[in-house]
Amino acid sequence: MKGTARQSSTSDWPNPRRSRADLGSRFQVGRGKLILTLCALVLGALLVAQLQAEVPRGSSESDTRPGLAASTIQRLEQEQVALKKAIKDSRERLAILGRNATTADAQHAELSDDLERQKVLAGVVPLSGRGLRVALDDSTATRIPADADPSNYIVHEYQLRDVLNLLWASGAEAVSLNGERVVATTSIYCVGSTILVNNTRLSPPYVFLAIGDPAALEAALNGPSNLRALKARVKSYGIQLAVSRQNAVAVPAYTGSFDVKHVVPQLGGEPRQDASGG
Repeated sequence: MKGTARQSSTSDWPNPRRSRADLGSRFQVGRGKLILTLCALVLGALLVAQLQAEVPRGSSESDTRPGLAASTIQRLEQEQVALKKAIKDSRERLAILGRNATTADAQHAELSDDLERQKVLAGVVPLSGRGLRVALDDSTATRIPADADPSNYIVHEYQLRDVLNLLWASGAEAVSLNGERVVATTSIYCVGSTILVNNTRLSPPYVFLAIGDPAALEAALNGPSNLRALKARVKSYGIQLAVSRQNAVAVPAYTGSFDVKHVVPQLGGEPRQDASGG
């Protein structure tokens, strides 16, 4: 019994090791709670600070957004006004350029037409139209009397010049002789028994092609008061002269050169003087 009581009393005493373990576990639990409490306090402080920072920022953004929108609208309106002015200016410049181009085109067309007229007058382009054909040839006589002058039986350059001058005087607009275009510088002359036109040797028959009013040209050539000497040779010596109207006459272009040495353009109504003062 006594042993048993001792044992009971002995078991009722606290165990030092067990008490130390309980204290360690309690300390760990307390430290964990303290850490959690500190974390909660820090987190709460951060949340409060964030809320305090967001409230003014939200109010600042709400205050600045209308001002920003107004300035943006004003800037866009100014850009729109500037763009409209630029478009208007571009359209005005385009209209001016269009008018200038139209004027330039009209001037170019006028100059081109005038150039073509000058080419026609100068004889450097081929022409065609109604007109007249005039053919002259030497005499058909097979025997010439011994006391006759043989020159009466052939066509001479001056006779060709007489026909040419009559054609011009009767309104001919273009003339060729044996394929040579007659222009302002054309000469018809004789070297020995050879007739030259534009420095080209011609041989009979001599054929004029003239563009103009066929009736007027024919009436002039057949008029009794014109070409009397030539018509007398036709009657007396058999010189051949044939005149016929043509519905289509083709006159070639002049292919020679214009030897201009002393001619200068006249500007402003006053003659220009060359370097020598002439």
